[in-house]
Amino acid sequence: MRRVLSSGQPVRYTGAMSAFAQIPLFDDFALAIFVMAWLGYPVFIRLIGPGAINAGLHDIRVLWMRCMASRDNRIVDSSLIGHVIHSASFFASTSLIAIGALIGVLTGLDRLMPAIEGLGASTPRTLLEFRILLPLAVLVQGLFQLTWALRQLNYTVALIGATPPMPKDSELANELADVTGDVLSSALTTFNGGIRSYYFALVALSWLVSPAALIFGALALTALLLHRQGGSSVSTQMRRARALMLRAHGRTP
Repeated sequence: MRRVLSSGQPVRYTGAMSAFAQIPLFDDFALAIFVMAWLGYPVFIRLIGPGAINAGLHDIRVLWMRCMASRDNRIVDSSLIGHVIHSASFFASTSLIAIGALIGVLTGLDRLMPAIEGLGASTPRTLLEFRILLPLAVLVQGLFQLTWALRQLNYTVALIGATPPMPKDSELANELADVTGDVLSSALTTFNGGIRSYYFALVALSWLVSPAALIFGALALTALLLHRQGGSSVSTQMRRARALMLRAHGRTP
């Protein structure tokens, strides 16, 4: 496969570079936009600042762990953590099924190509492979996030189980609760990233339609998620609830 430079001289590619060279430039551009939206989303959330729902939840989780440290009965805390663990396990299992299905499609392209060509589609096989590999890569990354979230949640359970009942607002209790809250917040942030991979995997499938559909889907999904985090009615109520929670615990919002 060759691409021609502006000087008119052809450039020869071999091996993996030859495969990449077979992707049209518009598809390259669409892929770049998608990757920026997919991997850059956490950066966009940080730009919103503490007004984002996920950013404000960190303080609430720390306050939760402070309440946990001051009570003897922690059945409620265990139940809430257990619910998140079951959810993460469910989504991790579902990711494995989806990954297996996409691998099956990828390995069965030899049987599918005649049917695709019969529909009048003229997509080269190499480009079709890349279009299937993209949602597969997103789901694999999401699976790693979900399993890492499970590990962190197990660490949180160990910290909660080892925390002795302590007087409320004592310096040691607050320090221990803050550390436990940091671990819990990291676990749930990672879990959110794993859930978000489902959204981006669905958008990645739109590349099978056209690169324009991939660009539109990536930008629309990013705008929707950012609106939910910083511009929705729920985000407004969560900011108000966070301020009230901090005041209830004697802290400045």
